[in-house]
Amino acid sequence: MNRKDFFKKGLARMLDLAQESASEIVSGFKEVTEPERPSLSSAPPAKKNKSKRKTGFALPQEIKSNRKRRIQNVQYPPGALDETDFLKKCTGCGDCIYACPYSVLFPVFDETSEKHVPRMDVNLNACMLCKDWPCINACKDDALIPFRDGSKPKLGQAKGIFEYCLNQKSGQKTCSNCKDACPVEGVVSFKGNKPSFSKGCTGCGQCVSACPTFPRAIRIR
Repeated sequence: MNRKDFFKKGLARMLDLAQESASEIVSGFKEVTEPERPSLSSAPPAKKNKSKRKTGFALPQEIKSNRKRRIQNVQYPPGALDETDFLKKCTGCGDCIYACPYSVLFPVFDETSEKHVPRMDVNLNACMLCKDWPCINACKDDALIPFRDGSKPKLGQAKGIFEYCLNQKSGQKTCSNCKDACPVEGVVSFKGNKPSFSKGCTGCGQCVSACPTFPRAIRIR
């Protein structure tokens, strides 16, 4: 046998062994993964059911499609007109969004006006109540109106959830982060170790951001 024939036979033998190994692996895999099926001869006879068998899936009597869902707990920017007038005047240009130095504003598609309008969720990202109101100054469509005489926006009202508060867990006035973070004097006060929020709250959400617990012990509504 010459050297060339030797290598040919060796290679053929190697391919045969590889094919046999692959067949054994596939056969073993099927034995592990496929459940045993009883033969037709050993299977017990099926019981006859006289009642009519129902086919298909049970569907609800009424399906309401294209239902408009109102976004909750999401606010318009500071200085916004009432909802109807704001949606009429806002063009969705996004200038106020780009002007916000804290990236608080984001676009949300409004189905009524069919355009993207600026919104914010102060429970996730607080409004910092900038003194120069860059978002309002960026609006050229008069959808955001400047505040007069040092007045402040009303974005919502802070509500305490005392069961999550550190002070409730410790039984003492352990934490005062909400009061320390509030930009409006006198809004947050304590009765013992329990914080309360006055009507002067702007709803900016800075107290929510400062709350160290999870879930947060404060929510803007």
